Amino acid sequence: MARIATFFDAVWSILKGMGVTFREMVRPTITEFYPYTRPELPDGARGIPVLLSDEEGNLKCVACELCAKICPPQIIEIIWHRGEDGKGKKILDGFNLDASRCMFCGLCAEVCPFEAIAMSDVYELTTDDPTTFVYDIKRLAELGRKQTTPITNYGVKTTYVGTEASGKTVPLDSVVTRPAVGQPGSERTAVSQ
Repeated sequence: MARIATFFDAVWSILKGMGVTFREMVRPTITEFYPYTRPELPDGARGIPVLLSDEEGNLKCVACELCAKICPPQIIEIIWHRGEDGKGKKILDGFNLDASRCMFCGLCAEVCPFEAIAMSDVYELTTDDPTTFVYDIKRLAELGRKQTTPITNYGVKTTYVGTEASGKTVPLDSVVTRPAVGQPGSERTAVSQ
C-alpha cells in the first residue's frame, strides 16, 4: 500500500511541475537583450562617483577632503596646493579614485557640501587591464560633464553609452553610436563574438 501511495505522490509532483512549466511557456517573455538594449536605471542609481562642474565648466570641488575622509575603503586621493603665496584658498590639482575597491555606498556624494561629487549611472566597469580602474581628475570630470539630470538621491544620469553592440566595454573617454538592431538571434550573442 505504501508503494502505491509513493507512486501517486511522485506522479502528482511531476504533474505539478509540468503545470508550472506549461504556464510559464504561454506567458510573455521578460528577457532584456543586454548589452543591445540597456536597462532604464531609476533616478539616484549608484554607479561610479563623478566630479560635477558649474555652468562655465569649472569643477565645483574645493578640495575640502570630506569625501576622502568619510570613504570607508579610503579610495579617494585629493591633491591640492594653496594659492597666493601659500596663504589663499585650496586649489585642486588632482583627484584620484580607485574604482576596483569602491563600495558604491554614496557617502562621498552625501557628505559633499558643494554638490561637487555625485554617483553616476556608469556601472559597466569590466576590463582586462586593472590600471584602468584608477580614475583621475580628467576622466571623472569628463563623466560629470555628461550629466543630463539634476542630482537626485545623490545620483545623476549621464549620456555615457556603455557597451558596443558586440558586448565589449567601451573606454570611458569614447562615444559609441549604436545602429538600430533588432533582437539578436541565437547565433549572435555578446559571448560568441
